[in-house]
Amino acid sequence: MRTLAILGATGSIGTQTLDIARRYPDRIKVDCLVVHSSAEKLFELVREFRPSVAAMTKQPDSIPEDLHFCQWFFGEDCSSRALKAAKSQDALCAIVGIAGLDAVWTALDVCERVLLANKEALVTGGPLVTANAARLNKPLLPVDSEHSAIFQCLQARQGNPVRRLILTASGGALRTWDKARIAKATVDEVLAHPTWKMGRKITVDCATMLNKGLEIIEAYHLFGLPEDKIDAIVHPQSIIHSMIEFEDGATLAQMGYPDMRGPIGYALGYPERLPYGAKPLDFASLAQLTFEAPDTERFPCLNLARAALRDSDSAPIVLNGANEVAVDAFLNRYIPFGAIPAIIESALNICPTKQINNIDDVYETDAMARRAALDALGRFL
Repeated sequence: MRTLAILGATGSIGTQTLDIARRYPDRIKVDCLVVHSSAEKLFELVREFRPSVAAMTKQPDSIPEDLHFCQWFFGEDCSSRALKAAKSQDALCAIVGIAGLDAVWTALDVCERVLLANKEALVTGGPLVTANAARLNKPLLPVDSEHSAIFQCLQARQGNPVRRLILTASGGALRTWDKARIAKATVDEVLAHPTWKMGRKITVDCATMLNKGLEIIEAYHLFGLPEDKIDAIVHPQSIIHSMIEFEDGATLAQMGYPDMRGPIGYALGYPERLPYGAKPLDFASLAQLTFEAPDTERFPCLNLARAALRDSDSAPIVLNGANEVAVDAFLNRYIPFGAIPAIIESALNICPTKQINNIDDVYETDAMARRAALDALGRFL
């Protein structure tokens, strides 16, 4: 039995994590639940799982009397305070965006293992987070499907050097669209992902292909290979989740139907695998698996991410902060879809590079990026 804190419990990753927990009540005790503002959903989950700690960013008017057995925390820093109170063995960190960085940092201090579903924590604080994990000798177990796939393949390396990591990408909802049509894509069109069911922000990032750029940055910090040895390939069927290539040309791939419960379960049970009722691959019915190079002219965000990674420790923070501003504006229908890469590029050009020595430097750079993005956003309103 391992105790588990779930940060982002009502989101896509959190919901699927709870599904795994329900299947293994003798292996997983959910003892900390954190959400942003979904009070009624959280109340239902507290009744079902009876954690010792629960938290919400937005404080509700009242807590039902039957839930007073639980210790409650509220406010912007509720995730960190809840983690410190619960002291769970494992923390599943699935808070979207840079908002999850503090929670990951705290989880490294108070938990035995961090199950990382928040890629922005490494995009913005990568060198700091990985150094702290190494200092504390705490594992960062990847939950993103691509990084979990690479992590699984690496179990078979047996000390052999890896020549290349290959991240697969579905291509998002706009993969076959021409440049002019992409620029005018609506929110509903962008959110109609062809193979994965995910949160709104990450689905937009898939459509711009910035998500793959963020994943390249995350892979750089997780696995220690240089940027030019981390490739991305578009694979519309989303059956191969990522690959590693050895010096002799041999390539290992991790495969399965798109289902986030796979990488979640692998992280929860590591080094054991937790079956969750996955549909076995039927190779005869797959017919074919196809691949294509990313088109960086139609999807320029991928190259923006690579350039940011090569530039400095601060540039990925600017990339991420500007993207969060731009995506939020698009989802609220303030700007056209085609404005997102322009806003990100403008912020990258405006914000000077700086040395990142601590978490405060990360947040200062993020604030600078958001101001620059808001200024750029004004041109499209």
